[in-house]
Amino acid sequence: MKKILFSLAVIFAAIQALAAGWPANYDGVMLQGFSWDSYNDTKWSVLTSQADELSKYYNLIWVPQSGNCQGTNMGYSPVWWFNQSSSFGNESELRNMIKTFKEKGTGIIEDVVINHRNGKSNWCDFPTETYKGNTMSWTMADICRNDECANNGYKPTGAYDTGENFDGSRDLDHTSANVQKNVKLYLDYLLNDLGYAGFRYDMVKGYGPAYTKIYNESAQPQFSVGEYWDGSYSAVTGWIKNTGYNSAAFDFPLKYVINRAFGSGNWSALSDKGVAGDPNNNRYIVTFIDNHDTYRNNDRLSNNVLAANAFILAMPGTPCIFQPHWKIYKSEIGNMILARKAAGITNQSSITEQGTQGGGYVMKVQGSVGTVMLILGYVANANTEGFKLVSTGDNFAYFVSNNVEIGGTTDPTEKKDITVNINASKAPYLYAWTGSSTPVSAAWPGDKLSKTTTTKDGKVWYTVTYKASSINLVINDGATNQTGDINGVTDNIYLIYDGASGYQNVTSSYDENATTSLPDCAKYINGHYFCYFEGNATYSSPNAWIWNDATNFTGGTWPGQALKEVGKASNGNKVWLWDGGEIATTMPTGVVFSTGSGSPQTSDFAYVNGGYYGPAGLIGEVKNGTTPLKGDVDANDTIDVSDVTALINQILGGSNYDTARCDIDGNGKVDVSDVTNLINLILAQ
Repeated sequence: MKKILFSLAVIFAAIQALAAGWPANYDGVMLQGFSWDSYNDTKWSVLTSQADELSKYYNLIWVPQSGNCQGTNMGYSPVWWFNQSSSFGNESELRNMIKTFKEKGTGIIEDVVINHRNGKSNWCDFPTETYKGNTMSWTMADICRNDECANNGYKPTGAYDTGENFDGSRDLDHTSANVQKNVKLYLDYLLNDLGYAGFRYDMVKGYGPAYTKIYNESAQPQFSVGEYWDGSYSAVTGWIKNTGYNSAAFDFPLKYVINRAFGSGNWSALSDKGVAGDPNNNRYIVTFIDNHDTYRNNDRLSNNVLAANAFILAMPGTPCIFQPHWKIYKSEIGNMILARKAAGITNQSSITEQGTQGGGYVMKVQGSVGTVMLILGYVANANTEGFKLVSTGDNFAYFVSNNVEIGGTTDPTEKKDITVNINASKAPYLYAWTGSSTPVSAAWPGDKLSKTTTTKDGKVWYTVTYKASSINLVINDGATNQTGDINGVTDNIYLIYDGASGYQNVTSSYDENATTSLPDCAKYINGHYFCYFEGNATYSSPNAWIWNDATNFTGGTWPGQALKEVGKASNGNKVWLWDGGEIATTMPTGVVFSTGSGSPQTSDFAYVNGGYYGPAGLIGEVKNGTTPLKGDVDANDTIDVSDVTALINQILGGSNYDTARCDIDGNGKVDVSDVTNLINLILAQ
């Protein structure tokens, strides 16, 4: 009996070894190089410009489906497969991105959407395309007969769907020989013509896993991962098995464990290791914290995000870091990636120790060179002998064994001056502590701030400086009112405190070295008057009142126009849009936001077109990512007589246009000489 069991184990291992889905003992780390609606932030040319930085850390970068979808589209409603002009860039930019990263040792993973497809002018007229002399045509026999188009005037004649229905596009019938032929040609094009390194298959619940096996056996990608969105361990591992181990899958079971554990500090939930903790399947699993879908719904992780990233960077499996997390925590995540690789942690490494200790959790994972140790929460008297610290923050510390040599990291224990500036109606208290829960301020309620400084706009700031590598803050009034935790502060910060529980981070307006990271839902609207407002609980249904000396832009009746909700900021606050339509001749000069019938309301703020405001004032400005057209003062994409009027108003102080548009003669200032130059520019057309 033992011999039979041994033989079965050998056969099982041999099947897995022959499978193409994901390399064995792979030490690479993957980046999801986009988030929902990140058209400007992650277009092909922008990612290419980051190649030197990203290739230092990432072996693979997953990008959106790159085919043409007719209009602004994330790529999940594909129309064309061989027309590679998408909302993220054209084919030339795409090829350049793939080539640039490949030369630096980083592969680009294509988001392959073959479960469903859209027609080019109606529900079902898929375009005819040609590749390598093969004409790809389609008929109604290629659409599942139970697709919803059958109830809307169409007659699909394919087989019944082999998976779940997707009602946003037509479900392809993967039992069809024609569909299989076309998909195989498409995948060959992606790998061998465009140069992609592998595939991320979208919505694989929509068709049987046997078809992923068929397609991968034809295409032979080294990297293939399916989005089997299910929290069940058996469902995800069953899908992997039924592809013939020809594809990895995302570890959704672990994703929901992470939500339970890190969302509330319930470290005991980590006794469930998802698929990544299973030595029989961890080769075929890609771990993650959030993706473009989960980040915009109730599945999003909002607490202990950096600690959760530390967890997957210690675990077996192939970690996939989410681009918004990378933007916020580059130094910390980068250090841990380099340490993971230096220790030789792979997708099949062994967890040698794990479990709760006191109020926290300790895990050790053995690599081919050394050991990674992760401490989560608060572990009193944790034994770190033989280990050195790589990265630390709120509720985590990431170590590697002393024998591991790590190049290119920054010292997480190096202390520097971090100055906190708070604008408040009266002196606030500030409680501050490090990621190891060590206070750097006085005991609660903390330091009562007394020292002040004044910025050039006349604002007075209570200020204090702490020496640390990273601190966490709570502002309070010394009694019952306090903010939530402000975590992971590593540089000087400017905060406006309302005296209760609210605050506004306005660092980008006051620190010249700071950068503003606005949410993806705040988009540039070319040629329009527009601005955004990030509300809080006080401003749950905000209005905008916008004006200049000549006119009111919001109806003329207080409290103005109701704003449109367009998404959420990273802190969970709702983001609202005022779109005033096409720009006419003058710009607004002032804006006030209010709620209900107009009370409460913000102070009067200077209006900035494209401005992104909070209750305390301007936070940042939404840019279109391109150089403004010099002379197109009113930003309507043409240079004409209306620009002369707009320029004169700008010079007289009645408008607020981009200086780059107004400085026609390029002398660094906007003055009367620019009017002459603008007139000459118009006459020369």
